[in-house]
Amino acid sequence: MKTLIKNVNIVTRDKIIENGYCLIENDLISYVGNERVVCDTEIDGNGSYLMPGFIDIHCHGGDSFDFMDATPEQIAHIADFHLSHGTTTMLATTLADAPDATKQSIENFGKYEKNYPNSSLAGLHLEGPWFSAEQCGAQPTEYFRDPSASELEKLKEEHPYILRVSAAPELDGAMEFGNKGKELGVVVSAAHTDADFATIEKASQNGYTLMTHLYSGMKGVTRKNAYRIAGAVEAGLYFDNIFVEIIADGKHLPIELLKFIYKFKGADRICLVTDASRACGMPEGTESFIGSLDHGTPIIVEDGVAKLPDRTAFGGSVATFDRLVRTMAEAIGDDPVALAKMASTTPAEVMGFDDRGEIATDKRADLIIVDKHYNVQKVIFNGELIG
Repeated sequence: MKTLIKNVNIVTRDKIIENGYCLIENDLISYVGNERVVCDTEIDGNGSYLMPGFIDIHCHGGDSFDFMDATPEQIAHIADFHLSHGTTTMLATTLADAPDATKQSIENFGKYEKNYPNSSLAGLHLEGPWFSAEQCGAQPTEYFRDPSASELEKLKEEHPYILRVSAAPELDGAMEFGNKGKELGVVVSAAHTDADFATIEKASQNGYTLMTHLYSGMKGVTRKNAYRIAGAVEAGLYFDNIFVEIIADGKHLPIELLKFIYKFKGADRICLVTDASRACGMPEGTESFIGSLDHGTPIIVEDGVAKLPDRTAFGGSVATFDRLVRTMAEAIGDDPVALAKMASTTPAEVMGFDDRGEIATDKRADLIIVDKHYNVQKVIFNGELIG
């Protein structure tokens, strides 16, 4: 089957092809350009943008379900919910919890993977429990522990779909943990960390390639007596060999900080992430939980974000990926190429997904058609029009 997407402005890695054509053969892109080619069926883009599908490497759930306690069927529901908002590749993300609960969550994903082989979920991201209590955020500190290289090796051996882990690099064993992740092909990210600049620099030389939700759950500049000490935030901005995640919902990071981060890192080093909780998609005033219903942290949806009940801190995100792109466009201006990099190309590079993340021949036909305001109009997943 040859499907031609016509009448679209195609956002490639380095330019926009106006009034372009994109041919899909089965589940791969076989042509991108300005010439009409032979096809079996057509999709009219009506003059909108054709972008690569969004790649979310940090998502906890959505539409009332969380990966910590979701059944395989509920995991499928989460994937479909985010697919409708343009996310064609996603990492299911856990958080710190009781060992038995975490084990069950990991195993449920394994069952899901067997039953849903053509899923948008590419694998698992374990966000903890290897964190600093000083930077816990909304995560429960009673389950925190030091990272262990041998534990990571065992986890990866038993569950090969674990593709990414987050840990605080200042903890005992953290550097060995980072190097073991690199050896195993697991992306290791600094997160919920009280590390200073020098420790993050050392981590970047020992397997850590990413900063989990920059600014959230990490230390910035502090003072010791009369002296200022640069923190993890400054290191993430400074080092070119470190990629950064940002929750670009306009709440976790206001427009001013989004501008600031973009000026430092640029689209080639930024990954937009939702960090969405089960409350994503739920109306204002919804009371819910981060993590499992049994062990999770209570939250309330208010002002377009999740908050702890006492309103002293945020409690996770309720943003879908299309909202991130619209907010980032407000911050940096209408630059579809840069937005597509942060939403697709750069996350694909971070995770080593070399078969997707851009519109080019022989790449996966995971595509979205969006209007000029980046509202999702059509989703093409594995070469098939969804919905």
